[in-house]
Amino acid sequence: MKILLLGGTSDAIKLCQRLIIDGYEVIYSIKGLVRHPSLACQIHSGGFGGINGLLNYIQTNAIDCLVDATHPYAVNMSHHADMVAQKSHLPCLHYLRSAWEKRPDDQWIDFSSMQELASLLLSPIFLSSRLFFSMGQLSIDFLAQKQSHQLYLVRTAIEQTQPIDNVIWIKSIGPFTLSHERQLFKDYAIDALISKNSGGESVSAKIQVAREMKIPVFMQKRPDLQTSQPIFNTLDGLVSELLCL
Repeated sequence: MKILLLGGTSDAIKLCQRLIIDGYEVIYSIKGLVRHPSLACQIHSGGFGGINGLLNYIQTNAIDCLVDATHPYAVNMSHHADMVAQKSHLPCLHYLRSAWEKRPDDQWIDFSSMQELASLLLSPIFLSSRLFFSMGQLSIDFLAQKQSHQLYLVRTAIEQTQPIDNVIWIKSIGPFTLSHERQLFKDYAIDALISKNSGGESVSAKIQVAREMKIPVFMQKRPDLQTSQPIFNTLDGLVSELLCL
């Protein structure tokens, strides 16, 4: 069976390695903006050009099965996978790792959009805060709403070159250890964390540190994955389903 694996996460890499060991022919697809994994299979980098591009790629490369293991917030790509699977009559499996669950000692503030977050950060208690953003790139429009006495520490996988007052850019890629995150929070005297609810273990240490320090976490709600294809929350479940195809 020839599988096109839509990746870009640590879980996708683990899944790809597992499928290769199990004898599947895998093409691993990655957007290509951050890093290229070292995998013993063909790697497709740079996207497909929308639904029609993905459909053409599947037909040209004689793909037998589509596996979507993209980031939980990459819902557009997951939607494209669903649409293409329907058009091509191919099996398609989604891997969606479980979200982090709020504990009694967590101080989470949920938000759905960046505009909602910007409004929340205008609260008087945060106007002079040192805020750690660990949710990827921030738009210029969002940064323009930053208050003059706020400090933004922004960790992204893509290097930023545009200087902005009181914005510190950190180019770094997980996984991050608990000791690393503790030191970072201490060095920058972080008052609050802003994060997506990505789930998984590779970047969960920041949540633990915020819990230890009893500081607020602004947590972006997950988008709903609307799909007609089966969704698996574990790699074992997805691999078991592949054996039945």
